[in-house]
Amino acid sequence: MNDLPRVDLQRSTESGLAPRVFLLLWLLAFIPRFLIALVFLRSPVALDDMFQYDMLARSIVEGRGYRWYTQADVAELENYLSQFVDLEEITVPEGGLLTTFRGPGYPLFLSGLYRLVAYEDRFALTRVAQAALTALLAPLVAALALRMKMSRRTATLAGAGMGIYPILLFYPVGLATENLFIFLLVLTVVVLISAQQSERRLPLILAGILMGLTMLTRSILAPFMLFGALWYWRFAGNHKGRTLLLIIIAFGITLPWAIRNTKIMGKPTFVETSMGFNLFVGYHPKGNGSFLSEVAIIPLTILDDAERDRFTFDSTKQFILDDPSEALWRIVRRSAFFFGIEDREISFFYSNNFLGFIPQPWLTVFYILLITPWIMVGIFAPLGLILTRKRKATWLAVGLIAAYSMPHLLILADSRFHLTLVPILLPFAAYGWVHRQQSYKLILGGSASRSEIWLARISLGALIILWIWGFSMSGSKLLLLSGSEGYKLFLPY
Repeated sequence: MNDLPRVDLQRSTESGLAPRVFLLLWLLAFIPRFLIALVFLRSPVALDDMFQYDMLARSIVEGRGYRWYTQADVAELENYLSQFVDLEEITVPEGGLLTTFRGPGYPLFLSGLYRLVAYEDRFALTRVAQAALTALLAPLVAALALRMKMSRRTATLAGAGMGIYPILLFYPVGLATENLFIFLLVLTVVVLISAQQSERRLPLILAGILMGLTMLTRSILAPFMLFGALWYWRFAGNHKGRTLLLIIIAFGITLPWAIRNTKIMGKPTFVETSMGFNLFVGYHPKGNGSFLSEVAIIPLTILDDAERDRFTFDSTKQFILDDPSEALWRIVRRSAFFFGIEDREISFFYSNNFLGFIPQPWLTVFYILLITPWIMVGIFAPLGLILTRKRKATWLAVGLIAAYSMPHLLILADSRFHLTLVPILLPFAAYGWVHRQQSYKLILGGSASRSEIWLARISLGALIILWIWGFSMSGSKLLLLSGSEGYKLFLPY
């Protein structure tokens, strides 16, 4: 097994994938996304997040700045908002409320699209554009595998897996940050590895810019950006000046927005102020550590960001003090939610009659097809990580996995959150699959060291336990969905 990295490195010295292979990977990913987008082309948006992103994008286009909940928005959403907000008791400015709650990256992306078409066509264009953008993940993941010194076969397999990964096929339909955030993150990793492997400054500068844009889309990755800079310093020849330049560019891009938010909130604030909300949902006594709509609605009754931020942080502190053992247990339980089976999306779409009635056994077959890819990634990615442990890029991937997953385990976790890691894990899963004999030996105890064997066994054993635990927590819901009236349960997201 010790000569595996040398074998794959030798193969990687051949020319990379031909341009037509990258194009075919993009088409493989784009065609199903485009067809699904066509089905929902004229459908309205359906979730709180989507309404809010649309409000913010329209506000930017209309020149009102970064605002939401105008009087017109409140009137349009009256039937929905009245369920949890006493509209007679609130007054909003005609032009909307200034907000710091969400990062500006994705609304800015939407506003760029909205400017191109008429108001009523904005969702249609967005869905097609997002199908094209997210389809780029397939060739990008293949490029990532090549940058990690993996073979062309491994790169092609990883790219193809990314192209047809089932749950992500549906994301372009909605207004969700994943459509931009995951693309920016993977591109950042590819360019950062390129910067580490190059003596030129341009890849380094581009990596810093991408880091900043990624944080403006979701600030949760700020810890990874610091780790990425440390990784670059360690493996790029200890260039302190270049590492400092990387950090300055990355966080310099976020600085103007942080200053803007700090002025609005009256206290030091970074890119967004959603942490208090997420902590509130994650630790509320009626919750379970994952996202629960009934709990999430509570702080949404407060439209002022500063007031909501104070309320959610103070409430969370009290929740933890009232039951510290439950707070600690939820960190453990969140691991089952985070690494669990991806069924929230299908549960929402099917139970709300978006897909119509699907009779058995086809519903079960459809469900298995949706969840199997994550199980395959979960089995083979840890093995691939262990087999490629001596590579510099592997340590960057491990740092990303840790830096991204830990905040979710401490704050709020759900299976959809691990989708961000899928493009990073796929090259390693493909590597583990291509080298199946070595992967099996790693589990069964072949030529690997004792520590490697036990690391592989513990990793897979832990994942299996988490999957079983996750199934047990969602078993009653799955039984209801499988019934004859499952498509009309109208479950919340």
